[in-house]
Amino acid sequence: MLKFLLLPFLFLTLGAAPAVRTAPADDEPTGKVTAVEGNLVTMEVTGELQVWMKKGAYLRATNAEGKAILRGAKIHDIKGTVVIVTTTRAKDMTVGEVYKLARGKASAGC
Repeated sequence: MLKFLLLPFLFLTLGAAPAVRTAPADDEPTGKVTAVEGNLVTMEVTGELQVWMKKGAYLRATNAEGKAILRGAKIHDIKGTVVIVTTTRAKDMTVGEVYKLARGKASAGC
């Protein structure tokens, strides 16, 4: 009897796992830093702007080695493909550097 209850449960849970799509790393947008002024960092985004990229959202930026440079930076403004971010770690950003961008968390910047 237990087999008849357990088998459908396993098929449903294991069968649903491939349906959950994770974005490939190639689809992640990148941002090239064009200006750093005080706590504001201006980035030119290459690739598509993600749906979550809007004013007030949080952003995470990692370098080529995967080290998080920005965690919990808040998007201040968006003009076309230019994203302006407010962060206390602006001094760690270098003009001309390219970073991978992803969705951040509000608590990550603390």
